[in-house]
Amino acid sequence: MKLLFALIIPAFLFAGCLKQDGLQTVTVKAKTMVCATCAKNIEKAVYAVEGVKSVNVDLKTKTVEVKFLPVTTNLQTIEVAISDAGYDANDRKRDPAGYDKLDACCKIDG
Repeated sequence: MKLLFALIIPAFLFAGCLKQDGLQTVTVKAKTMVCATCAKNIEKAVYAVEGVKSVNVDLKTKTVEVKFLPVTTNLQTIEVAISDAGYDANDRKRDPAGYDKLDACCKIDG
């Protein structure tokens, strides 16, 4: 019985570590985000990227923290998703077509 517990407990702990160790975390600056609708749009766009497991959009700091599987996606793909949604992502400028589709409250130019 003790041997069984000695084998099962470490197996559960090890399995839990593997799950988290496979994720990479990045923070993207989204300086053109201006309102809660922007935050929701960005969250939706990033979650649409295959391999993204967690998205935390912070409107106050204008940042997006993303946890993802690096074997499936990367920072550049995440930046493109945000840019295509109409927002700047780090040094990548917003896509004009995506920007045109934004609600008026999300447009920084007016």
